[in-house]
Amino acid sequence: MDDSSVPQHFLDTSVLRSLLLGTQVYKQYFESQFTDQPLYISNYVQMEMKRSYLINLISFYFVLRLETINNIGDAITLWSNRFKTSELKAILQLIPQLFSTHQLNFSSPQDKEKALAILGIYIKRFELLLRKKFNNTNTDATACARAQGALNLDLQNAATGLKQFADEFGDVKTCRSKCQIDQFLLVQYPSEIEQLVQIASQLPKNSKTRGFINIASNLKEILAQGAAACDCKRCEKIGDAVIALNAPRNMQLEHTDNSFDYLCPSINQPHYKHPSENQIVTNI
Repeated sequence: MDDSSVPQHFLDTSVLRSLLLGTQVYKQYFESQFTDQPLYISNYVQMEMKRSYLINLISFYFVLRLETINNIGDAITLWSNRFKTSELKAILQLIPQLFSTHQLNFSSPQDKEKALAILGIYIKRFELLLRKKFNNTNTDATACARAQGALNLDLQNAATGLKQFADEFGDVKTCRSKCQIDQFLLVQYPSEIEQLVQIASQLPKNSKTRGFINIASNLKEILAQGAAACDCKRCEKIGDAVIALNAPRNMQLEHTDNSFDYLCPSINQPHYKHPSENQIVTNI
């Protein structure tokens, strides 16, 4: 096969997360698909991974650090009672990645301190992995300020570094004042967004279309209200659209989410939808 016919792979957050945190079987599936070819992500995709996983780990670190929490098990119980599905998922993915490999006793107060040290190391390594393991396209037309900050962590004083990173990431007012998401959507891609809104208006609402229709609904509000409708919370709701619009057109966008099936064709973005983890694991 001529190398020029092999597409370059640009990863959506769903595939990136699966490569880093999926089951062994699912990781092996992706490795067989990409066979040591270079994999690309963007600063914005990195930011989405930090938002959906890394920030939750840092939050859990501070729950585990509470004086009223005596052991790892209590921290997990409090977390599961306190947070919604996405935050809970982050910690459920963390546990096999981390604590089980160190054979920690979830009931032991002594092992709570070990867990804090191990978690600090894991967070530092994971953030470094995000930046170093994959090729960066170095194109982020949104100029997302949340995507810019790197985690500078002194493990001897982990709490201070983690708090600073989380505070800066969570300062959405300052981050929004520096980014160009409104320019990206309303100046660079207004006709594409109008077309996506139009496509959504003609689709029946079901499990396959729901995600795309919700994205289009938020895009419609941005078109109507302008820059005032653009903030970090809204950007979170339209993340797939931002990733699709900002993806290099000479690369294939790799994803598992249904929304890209509707986002990519109208903007001429090559894409490929992979089977879900559940499909791969249960079909064996």
